[in-house]
Amino acid sequence: MLNALRIENFAIVKHLELDFASGMTAFTGETGAGKSIMIDALMLAMGGRGDASVVRSGEEKCDITATFQFSSASEPAHWLDEQDIVFESGELILRRVIYAEGRSKSYINGQPFPLQKVKELSEMLVHIHGQHQHQTLMHHATHRQQLDHFANHPDLLQQVQSFYKSCQTIKIEIEQLQKQDKNHDKIELLRFQIEELSQLQLQDNEIDALSDEHQRLHHAHDYLHCCDQIQTLLQGEEEINTCHNLNQILQLLQELPAKDGSISSAVEMINTALIQCEEALDEVQQFADKVHLDPQRLREVEERLAALHAAARKYHVDIRHLPEHAKSLQQELTQLLDRDKRLEHLQQALQEMKTQYQQAALQLRQSRQTAAQKLADEISHIIRQLGMPKGKVLVDISDLEKIQVHGFDKVEYKVCTNPGIPPDSLSKIASGGELSRISLAIQMITAQRGTTPTLLFDEVDVGIGGATAALVGQLLRKLGERLQVFCVTHQPQVASCAHHHFLVEKYSDNEHTFSQILALNEDARIDEIARMLGGLKITDQTRLHARELLEQVH
Repeated sequence: MLNALRIENFAIVKHLELDFASGMTAFTGETGAGKSIMIDALMLAMGGRGDASVVRSGEEKCDITATFQFSSASEPAHWLDEQDIVFESGELILRRVIYAEGRSKSYINGQPFPLQKVKELSEMLVHIHGQHQHQTLMHHATHRQQLDHFANHPDLLQQVQSFYKSCQTIKIEIEQLQKQDKNHDKIELLRFQIEELSQLQLQDNEIDALSDEHQRLHHAHDYLHCCDQIQTLLQGEEEINTCHNLNQILQLLQELPAKDGSISSAVEMINTALIQCEEALDEVQQFADKVHLDPQRLREVEERLAALHAAARKYHVDIRHLPEHAKSLQQELTQLLDRDKRLEHLQQALQEMKTQYQQAALQLRQSRQTAAQKLADEISHIIRQLGMPKGKVLVDISDLEKIQVHGFDKVEYKVCTNPGIPPDSLSKIASGGELSRISLAIQMITAQRGTTPTLLFDEVDVGIGGATAALVGQLLRKLGERLQVFCVTHQPQVASCAHHHFLVEKYSDNEHTFSQILALNEDARIDEIARMLGGLKITDQTRLHARELLEQVH
């Protein structure tokens, strides 16, 4: 349930802190006082749309915090666990900050979260029923959704949706295969390209090996000359023989005092240099052994490189990627050649998936048909109490023209408002006032079946009064015995049924306008209901009537 709501600099609210309890809570006030401010602010905290226009004039930001309490075994608690959000004693805090320059931030228990995630959680906490919801009764999708909510068969819906999506996925692949070129031009071109590349006998990493070999062959004369010079310098004639000279240096060093640290270090260095020179001589010799003056092999390598470069240019790929390109062409050809087999397999899979979809959709229809009669009876019962004594609602289920993600059922409310007139669609039979009453009846019934712990009814009783309004109040109060119910109302009969009553007022100091919401004690509540009954002038008679309304409930 919603425990508290804190509002800072929202619209005409400067500062407001509200504490709530279980049961039914009514919000009343003069027309234009801003009775829906609490609901509007709560919707923002729950991830609703909002921009800089909601920030109170002259302020930097508006800040709204909503505090909820719920069981650790509830659906919101499981959701928080999945999101790794810590919550203690079953308390949840939703916070929304909107800045005057347009930025917005949302938090769940102090952690920043995207609005979509906040909305996802909020749908488990609060359900809002608005005064214009009857307008959606013109849409058959609304009828189906309300019936499914009443029937409470989410597993069946999930099955149908899953099979439908699988069908669509297979259909897309079939369409893609069917769009592929059905003549043999593409196949023949691929075969030609594959044959052309196969004649090159491409090998992975060949281009690097060829480039290295070409380098050695092309510069063989220069390389061999360099190697000869190096070998001569290292181990040639004595006057330029580095190794011989290093040996002579060693002999000379031996005539110097070996105990001297400098001399011993010099001996070690010369020994190391002599070893490295001999090793270098071996490495140069190994390189020279690989270098050959072979004009014939040079021509072969150059021709091979030229052929590979030409193929790379022709197929618009990097020369090193030619082997990969050849493999991809082969894969494409294989896919084309296997196209008919793949199509046959997919069409069989599609048929099997359609069968599963139809079986699941049939089970869904049976569940809908069972629930449809119960829903129709309950709606009819309430609308008769709401001033339509001869009213009757039917929930008609017929076939759609094609299968949909929600099944193959078209669900439609049909109504009969007077005896002797056959039931027909709401738009043809029901008036505006009748639509409002039917909508209110549906909202109350679906709320009773729902699991959302907090319900908000925003002026859903518009257009009714007298005994009908009293009945609406009684129904909301009864609903409040099981769930937390908030109701914004103009009707004194509805307000008198509430367990708790808040008054919304607007005032001005000639420079600024403010709104406040006050919890009413028993005497203040009598005055407010008397105002609602008699207008601006409150008399002893209207107070007496107000007291009677309250006593009838309690």
